[in-house]
This record gives sequence, structure tokens and C-alpha cells, in this order.
Amino acid sequence: MKNADICGCECGCKRKSLKTPADAVMAICVLALASDGKLRKQEIERIDSMISMSPLFSGVKSAREYAACVAEAVAGMGRAEVIAAAAALLSSRTSETAYAWAAQMVLADGRVVPTEHKFLSEIRKALGIHGVLAGKINAVTAMLNRAK
Repeated sequence: MKNADICGCECGCKRKSLKTPADAVMAICVLALASDGKLRKQEIERIDSMISMSPLFSGVKSAREYAACVAEAVAGMGRAEVIAAAAALLSSRTSETAYAWAAQMVLADGRVVPTEHKFLSEIRKALGIHGVLAGKINAVTAMLNRAK
């Protein structure tokens, strides 16, 4: 990814929309973090991990700045509008990636509350993720997040 495509990190531009598949995935993850109404330290740390692990974010220099920039780009948009804008930027394969990362964000604190479950269901439908695949992603995500 070129630095010019990553607003708010190094380039300093103040864009007001999502422009890349990476932006779309990050926007969905930001929504996932906010879906229970609380932001915990382990959830913020999960963003750092996601960006360092995923080749989708290979050009990102500062995970937190990038997440903040994407959050700012979608500020003032409704949840459905953000999801629709993100879905428009994603292929079927990156839609699966977005759903998987959203599931990771939701499970970062070790539990899924009803509002988070509703959010995952909403994005699953908006991204065109089959229920069976979503169930498999959720199961693997839960396995990866076990501490005992």
C-alpha cells in the first residue's frame, strides 16, 4: 500500500471516506470494538496485532494512528452507512477477511454480548458471508482466544 493511500498516519491528509479494502476492514473492526459500548485495553491491543499480522496492512506504520484515522473518516456516518461503504470496497475474499477480523475484535475481551452478536449478524449479511462459513469463523476465533 502506498503511503498516500493511508490517511492520517504519515501523510497527514484528512480524508472523509473509506478508500481502500484495508480502510474497509479497519472500519468494520472499529465498529466491532464499539459494538458493546465499551473499549477495553485488550481490544486496542488486538488492533495492533491485526495490523502487524495481516498483509492487508503491510504499509501501515502506526496501527493506532491508522485506526484513529479510519474512525475519524467514518465519524458522523451511521453504522449501516459505514458497513455499506466498507462492503462496496471489498471483494468476496476480503469480505471474509473483514468478518474474521471483526469476530476477533468482538472476542478480544473473551466474551460476546448480545449487542456484539447482533453486530456480527448484521455485517455477515451485509458482506454476503454464508451462515455456515460465519459459524466456522466464529468457532475458530473462539478456539484461538481460549486461555484455559
